[in-house]
Amino acid sequence: MRTKQDCPTDIAHARLTVAAAALAFGLPYVDVFAHRRLAASDIFLRQMAMYLLNTTYDFNLSRIARIFERDRTTVRHACQLIEDQRDSPVFDDTLETLEQFLLTAPAPSTDHEIEMA
Repeated sequence: MRTKQDCPTDIAHARLTVAAAALAFGLPYVDVFAHRRLAASDIFLRQMAMYLLNTTYDFNLSRIARIFERDRTTVRHACQLIEDQRDSPVFDDTLETLEQFLLTAPAPSTDHEIEMA
């Protein structure tokens, strides 16, 4: 469950990761954080984001679980499902590209008073 102590940059990283995964896999961006029943493709998108947060940003499972308001074991299951799919060379190449993109993306700003020119 998200709390006031959650780091706003964690959620920003998660939203970026979801958007990047949606783009890479040709899926529409959906709010995978919503408390409603999700379609299979939306669940895949959330699982992908969980995996990428773990592998790319080194977020631990508990931290990811808080972001998505899920149990830590759900995150572990998602990470295992995605890791198992890396046996496919095409899937693995797509993940490597996503990981590199996310590593080079600008870090979310913690300054909430950025002036727009």
